[in-house]
Amino acid sequence: MTYDLLQGVKVVEVAMYAFAPSAGAILADWGADVVKVVPPHTADPMNGNPVAALPDKDVGVRFMWQILNRGKRCIALDVSTEAGRDVLHDLVREADVFVTNLLPSARRRFGLDVPDLHALNAALVYARATGHGDRGPERDRGGYDITDFWSRAGVGHAASQVADEFVPLVSPAFGDLTSGGFLAGAIAAALFRRERTGAGAVVDVSLLSSAMWVMSPNAVAAQLYGIEAIPRFRHSDARNPLVNAYRTADDRYIYLSGVLTEGSFAKLCAAVGRDDLGADPRFQDSTALAANAAACIAELDAVFAARPLDEWSTVLADLPIPWTVVRSAGETGADPQVQANDYLVEVESPTGKFPLVASPAQFDDAPQRLRRAPEHGEHGDEIVSGLGRAWDDIVAMKVAGDLL
Repeated sequence: MTYDLLQGVKVVEVAMYAFAPSAGAILADWGADVVKVVPPHTADPMNGNPVAALPDKDVGVRFMWQILNRGKRCIALDVSTEAGRDVLHDLVREADVFVTNLLPSARRRFGLDVPDLHALNAALVYARATGHGDRGPERDRGGYDITDFWSRAGVGHAASQVADEFVPLVSPAFGDLTSGGFLAGAIAAALFRRERTGAGAVVDVSLLSSAMWVMSPNAVAAQLYGIEAIPRFRHSDARNPLVNAYRTADDRYIYLSGVLTEGSFAKLCAAVGRDDLGADPRFQDSTALAANAAACIAELDAVFAARPLDEWSTVLADLPIPWTVVRSAGETGADPQVQANDYLVEVESPTGKFPLVASPAQFDDAPQRLRRAPEHGEHGDEIVSGLGRAWDDIVAMKVAGDLL
């Protein structure tokens, strides 16, 4: 089962794509009853195979839909009609949270803006997921994580400083999933205040604000020093040889993350069997090591290139300097730490089990137990009847196309 921290909390989500739905998925992981509202005859773009260049293979899982909508219930409702809006309004009256990524024009058109819904439920926590904020000259324009998170706030620029071309987004929904975590946390904070005061709230998180937060050191340093960004360096130009990646004999990489404290380099040299480097006057203390960083990196390049990764993993097992193997996403599932901490979990579905990544927070030393995402409109009858609607009314809505 999911966690019970938000048990009894009712969430209505009117959103597509990834940012707002990822927040709803986390709330569902924490135990909230999340009702996802979708159009009757238009599938969410994530409810298919939206990721390009994957192998031509039927894996039986629309994995982006599952990542972003696990644990929710789904109703396919036409909120552009009076009958559809009436049902949505009934849901809002009973809800604790409303989450949307609709643009201002759509919120106005469907009667789903803050004043509209607070008139129905003054204690509602109304959460907006936007591209670049709900104020300013671009508030009516949409955005994606590749534009507002990756490109606009300096993330992509920083990632590309030592590349020969602009580095594209590193993973689908990279900024969406990051921002969704912030939005879920903000919603939880608003619920906590409401529990104490009874007051509703308006919560705003944007892709741009999230990227600004994760890029805080760069953003603040740029303002203070009058620079574009904190400089980043290629491997051979790194200022600290103990914070660098080194290629092994079998073309793998080991990343060291050691601060230049006295004795750190000597400990590394002892571990790799090169005490002579530790005694070299060029590297004898942190000041000398920093002054001769390029020479030290060249020496370490030769050291690490002499053995394959398996040997280095044994040799470095007890090294007090933090280090890791640079892994591909495909290798992470076998990582002992991932397995021990249940970061990748199996989910049951009618077609069999499949893996999903758990959302980051764990509670009470218990792993997450995730539920699959719903099918398009799977719970419509259940949700509408739960509002007290008679079956004849439900059938009439279906005939009219207001409900799938």
